[in-house]
Amino acid sequence: MSMPQSYTALRPEFKEALLQAASQFETPFYAYDWPTILKRLERLQKAFPQAELFYAIKANPRLGLLKRFLERGVFVEAVSLGEVLRAYKAGFRRNEVLLNGPVKTPAMLEELNRMGLPILGLDSLADLERASRVLPRARVLLRVNPDLPIVTHDHLATGRGHSKFGILPEEVGPALERARRSRLEVLGLHIHLGSALEHPEDYQAGYRVMDELYRTHGPFQVMNLGGGFGLGLDLDALGAQATALAHRHGAELWLEPGRYLVAEAGVLVTRCWGIKRTRRNYLLIDAGMSQLIRPMLYGAVHPVEPLYHNPRQATYDLAGPACESGDVLARDLTLPEPKEGDLLAVLQAGAYAGSMSSNYLDTPRPLELLWTGQDWEVIRRRQSWEALLEDEL
Repeated sequence: MSMPQSYTALRPEFKEALLQAASQFETPFYAYDWPTILKRLERLQKAFPQAELFYAIKANPRLGLLKRFLERGVFVEAVSLGEVLRAYKAGFRRNEVLLNGPVKTPAMLEELNRMGLPILGLDSLADLERASRVLPRARVLLRVNPDLPIVTHDHLATGRGHSKFGILPEEVGPALERARRSRLEVLGLHIHLGSALEHPEDYQAGYRVMDELYRTHGPFQVMNLGGGFGLGLDLDALGAQATALAHRHGAELWLEPGRYLVAEAGVLVTRCWGIKRTRRNYLLIDAGMSQLIRPMLYGAVHPVEPLYHNPRQATYDLAGPACESGDVLARDLTLPEPKEGDLLAVLQAGAYAGSMSSNYLDTPRPLELLWTGQDWEVIRRRQSWEALLEDEL
C-alpha cells in the first residue's frame, strides 16, 4: 500500500487550529473543518443546481453536522432506524428523510409508523410486499440494480449485477405493477452505483439505464441518481447530463452525496510513541483499527501529514496499538524523523472513519471536534470508561 502523491493538504488556518486542539485534548481524536465542507457543498450545488441533496448520514452522522446541513437546505438519507431517529433529533421532518437499505422487517416498518414515516427506498420485491402490507400509504422509491461493471473496490461496487442491492432492470416492470396495485405512492426509481467512483463513464452508463427505464415505465415524479462521487471526480459535465436527463422525463433530480462532502474535511490526529525495527521499520502511534478501520477493511489509502518538522527523513509503517498484525494505517510512508509525542494528521478521514470506529479491545470511541472557522466545538465527547461498560450486566 503506497501513499498517493497528490492530495489536498491541510489549510494553514486549520493546521494551526489542530495544534492548538492537540494541546488541550488527548489523542487520538477526529477533527472536521467546516469551511472545507461548505466549499464542497457549494461545488456540488453549482454542478447540480436543480438537485435535491440527501446527505448520506452513514458517512459522518454527528448531530452537529446534520443540523448545519439542515440550515442550508440539505436533506438526509438513512439506512437504519437509528439514523432515522438521529435525523429527527437533528430537526429534519419526515419528508426530508429518505430511508434506504436492503432489509426492512415488519417490526422496523411498524416502528417507523410510530416514530414518523420517512420516504422509503424499497430494495427488493420482498421489501415491496412488506411495505404494502404494513405501510400501505407510504411514499416510496424502487431501487434498481443497473447491472454494470462499476470500477471501484469490490466492497463498494453496489451497482454490479452480483451485488445484494436493488432489483434488476428486467424486474422493474413486475415490481411497479405490484406496487401500483397496492396503495403505495411510487415517487420514482433510484440507482446508487457505488462509492469512491472516479470514472464519469460509470455514471454515464447508469444514466443510460435510467433513461431507458423512464422511457419504458414512466412518468415518475422523482429520479434519484444516488451518490458515490469520488473526491477527484469532475462534476460539471456530469451535472449537466444528470440535469438534462431528469428534465427530459419531467422528474425532480435527487442525489445522495456523503463522502464527497465530508471526507477531505476530516483528520484523525494521533501521536508518535516510538520507533520499532524488525524486518520492517514501524512508527508506533496511538491510533489504529479501533479508530480507523478503512485501511484494513477496504485497503483504503489515507495521506498523512506531519504536524512537526525535522530535516532528516525515514520510511515507516504506521502501526497502531491493537494486538493485530493488520493494525497498520499506512505502509512505506516517508516522514520527518519523529520524536516521542510528535503529532501526525491522517487525512481524508471525515467519512466512514469516526462513524465506523469501534470498541474493539475495550477502546473508548474518540473525541470528535468541529472547527467552525473561528473556534472548536465538541460534537462528540470521548467515550467514558463508565459508558463503555454501562450496557453490560
